[in-house]
Amino acid sequence: MDKKRHRGLFIAGTDTGVGKTILAAGLTRLSRHKGLRGLAVKPVETGCAIRSGELYPEDGGFLTEASENDLSLDECVPFRFSVPAAPARAAAMAGTRLCLADLVEHVAALAETADIVVVEGAGGLLVPIQDNLMMIDFIERLGYPTLLVGRRRLGTINHTLLSVEALKHRGLETAGIVLSSSEDHCGVEEEFTPHDIACMAENIPVTVLRHLAPDIRRDSLEIALEIERTFPPELLNRWLGFEHH
Repeated sequence: MDKKRHRGLFIAGTDTGVGKTILAAGLTRLSRHKGLRGLAVKPVETGCAIRSGELYPEDGGFLTEASENDLSLDECVPFRFSVPAAPARAAAMAGTRLCLADLVEHVAALAETADIVVVEGAGGLLVPIQDNLMMIDFIERLGYPTLLVGRRRLGTINHTLLSVEALKHRGLETAGIVLSSSEDHCGVEEEFTPHDIACMAENIPVTVLRHLAPDIRRDSLEIALEIERTFPPELLNRWLGFEHH
């Protein structure tokens, strides 16, 4: 395994609420299930509720559990805000500002101790973090391959291909596209969407994460096992760097 190449994987979305956390948690837990020290980190989480007098990041809590508590909640989500807005706006409304260099430094430090660090972004690629710096700038500075997550529903072709074009324009690697299913049954548009995107996204692999029952969505190991059962082994090996058994 080329440790430098596989040390990081960035989970980006075509939008917010598309299933990034589910995928990040599942891949992280799968890496650990396979004997790697995988860590999940979501450097910025907005829309955090107050729990015991402090801002609690729901996504971060799940990712910490997926990392089998091998890092603290503060390490998983160092920057938290209550306003459900883009990171730069949420920070401004809290009377502060984010520094992209701090986010990069934080992830790099964690990566030094991990076989792979799975980084979950906030929102889409062009969401602002600091002034005119966006999530895609974060990806560029980290230098990690990007796994793009979108909804398997009407409209996702446009959102997905625009995101692919944005990454390509920056010369960044799109490691794959995962379409997350929000329902058990899909219409004609959703049925053919994975194939249509694969045809237009050149050589980028496209796979589908089926609709998961609520009890599975709350269990990172069950998500990991679902991913292992349904995703092509060669993709998992490429993304995470382990040999499939």
